Amino acid sequence: MKSTAAYALPAEAHARLEALVDRIEAQPGDLIDLRQFQEMQQRLDVGATVAALPAGLSQDDFAGILKLALLTECATETYGACFAERAQWFGTPWLARFNERVWVPDELTHHTPYKYILLNMGFAEAELDREIRHVQELDFAHRGGDTPVHVATFGIVQEYLTDNWHGLIASLLREASPAAAYMATRIKRRETLHTVWYRDMVALQIEANPALVPCVAEALLRFEMPGNQLVPHLQARVGAWMPAMGADFERITRDLVRHVYATLADPALAGRLVMEIARERDVSFGPLAPGVVQAALNRLGGPGYGLIGEAVLQSVGLAYLFEHKRGVQDSAFLPYGGVYERVRSLVRSWIARQIDFRLDPGGGA
Repeated sequence: MKSTAAYALPAEAHARLEALVDRIEAQPGDLIDLRQFQEMQQRLDVGATVAALPAGLSQDDFAGILKLALLTECATETYGACFAERAQWFGTPWLARFNERVWVPDELTHHTPYKYILLNMGFAEAELDREIRHVQELDFAHRGGDTPVHVATFGIVQEYLTDNWHGLIASLLREASPAAAYMATRIKRRETLHTVWYRDMVALQIEANPALVPCVAEALLRFEMPGNQLVPHLQARVGAWMPAMGADFERITRDLVRHVYATLADPALAGRLVMEIARERDVSFGPLAPGVVQAALNRLGGPGYGLIGEAVLQSVGLAYLFEHKRGVQDSAFLPYGGVYERVRSLVRSWIARQIDFRLDPGGGA
């Protein structure tokens, strides 16, 4: 069902988003040519990787890891149809154009290399094609919210986590099957670009209308990887696979926070985002309920929310994103600047200790 969330941008913002998509279309980066991968099939040696899998991963596990990539990537047109519909609902031709001319054609190249890799492992082509058709025929429900802010926020998280997944696969393949690792790495690089593009789209929308921050919060709260719907038997195993694949959960969390913060570019907006999420999930700050904290922050205004935003960054090791600005901001509190910052630092550190970000590798962020 179409979201009833208010969505409004000034004409200037739509023009800037159209210009962003113009630039992306003109300079899409190093696009994948599937003919290159087809020519590389004879150089694949995935069997050597299977023989040297890290402890905790069996051959069946490795096949499942590859099939999760294959089957979630092969459903690109299903996702694209959901996003095109939402672009039409909200009258955003820039999103429709990006989806139709850039994102879908690019993503359509991402599942074929995994089919080649699985064929090299000994899987029958008819079996793989049957699984692909089954997933492509499933109904996919996009549950992450409907506005273009929701869609682009979903894109940031989904593309980043997919980027990370392809990177983990490439690491498993790199030593024993460099040709297969190259394929996975090429896909990873495309997902990196997609993450940045979606991040820029969200940033432009929030800059034009900060009242859309709750849409970002809603998209993050509702987020789930498409595999939960399309291949739940594989997605459910991700949590067990990722540690054995060498996943760095602290880095993943830090990167996601950094990407989301970059769309806001303001600790106060980041603080408002955190409080929206805390209120929805009823997450307390030490002995304080989120409603109590939010009421206090509403009295303090920007500085209070800014403190929450800084605490979030500090809690994941990203304090440098705000520390270089503190000297200029503190000048407004002279001659109390030193005392003010010491008190602020103590409060910020306390808040940071209350914040606990837990990544659900099977479902998303």
